[in-house]
Amino acid sequence: MLIAITILLHFDPVFTSQNELLLLLLPLAWGSMAGTMPSFRPDSTVITPKNFLLFVWFNKLVIIPLELLWTGNTLPVESVTNQDISTEIILTLVSFGAFAVGWALFPQKQSIHTVAPLPALKKWASVYLIVAFSSLVSLYDSFGHYFTGALFTYVTQEIVEQNGTFWGFLANIGQRFWAFGVLLVWYKWKTQKDKIRWLPKIAWLSLCLAGTLSSNRTNMVFPLLMLMSVVYAGWKTRYSFGLALLFSALLLFSFFFGYVRVQPSLDAEMLKILFNDFLERREYILQAHQLYVGSPYQITPLLSIQSPSFTLIASLLEPIPLVGKAFREQSGPYIYNLAYHQSLVSHDKVIPVAGELYFNGGYLLVGLGYTFFGTVFRRLDAAFKNMVPINPPLAAAIFYIMLLFSATLLLSLTVLVQFTVYNATSALLIIAANWSRIRKAS
Repeated sequence: MLIAITILLHFDPVFTSQNELLLLLLPLAWGSMAGTMPSFRPDSTVITPKNFLLFVWFNKLVIIPLELLWTGNTLPVESVTNQDISTEIILTLVSFGAFAVGWALFPQKQSIHTVAPLPALKKWASVYLIVAFSSLVSLYDSFGHYFTGALFTYVTQEIVEQNGTFWGFLANIGQRFWAFGVLLVWYKWKTQKDKIRWLPKIAWLSLCLAGTLSSNRTNMVFPLLMLMSVVYAGWKTRYSFGLALLFSALLLFSFFFGYVRVQPSLDAEMLKILFNDFLERREYILQAHQLYVGSPYQITPLLSIQSPSFTLIASLLEPIPLVGKAFREQSGPYIYNLAYHQSLVSHDKVIPVAGELYFNGGYLLVGLGYTFFGTVFRRLDAAFKNMVPINPPLAAAIFYIMLLFSATLLLSLTVLVQFTVYNATSALLIIAANWSRIRKAS
């Protein structure tokens, strides 16, 4: 109510720039939706798809706008003082509203067929771990080279360039099987134990992390969250604010990892120096948060393009091996980076999905796209909650697919296809095998 009254009393769209008041519309939208839409309130169980999505939207609609009001825009692009960002804010509101509509369209209590875990899970686990071991050795030559080099961007880029073959492509996919191999071994071990205390849980998560080291943070964080979704299934807390602070701290740690992964090597002394430097560089932390979670300013470069072109098909085809190269210069990431950097010096920025949909089809396509996203996420949330007490491996696979699909909120359509090609196979095999059994049973 205070935000609404402030906007009503002070808004002057004709004579002065109103970015500060317009930014307040974002937390107003969040509060209004959370207060009036019961299905959009947090789950009491901590790790669910719904809570993950709410955490993402809370950052987009509340934390980042408050950062912008407090410190201003920290992104290097379009940081002109008093620049009007009304279009960017409206796009954020439309995308959030459409997502909420899509979420509400799918009834929460719709029946979803459940099935017991797959038989012969030991064989599944053995195959997954063998594939992962073989892939890691193929890519890094040895486990020693993997543990010393996988974290660093330059080492990983060099390995990718050296293994730009069909077998290298398969090995890149194969190393993603590690986390699900650990998951299946954990499930077989869990069924033989009455209680799993906190120390074994940490051990399993550490084992998962040991095989998912990567210069790409999502390749490390997503498998951990996937395993946590079933290892900590049913975990509830009354201290939601403290939990939000904990996950915010983990988010900051992921930014620190991005800060150190560009180093050629690392030791304890260098790590201490980098950490102290990281804490002193408040601007870097805020910039990373606004860039990776999503600031309205991310959309700005697209609005400066005079003659928009249709990029969706090229954006979806670009990350596909062999096929994508021919579509690179027509894709959204290409035109976005050209506008962002004002040159072709870099291709490192991801085009926000809301911006690309607007670029291709205006507010209508943004509304349709995010309505679809909301429906898909609600379906995945319901499927996870139905499966987790009966079939934890399948529930974890569904949770992982949800994390990959979150590229529609955090990254880009191109990254979504890239995730599907390189990261999704291990989860999709488990889902397909279970779906086949459901079909036969029905």
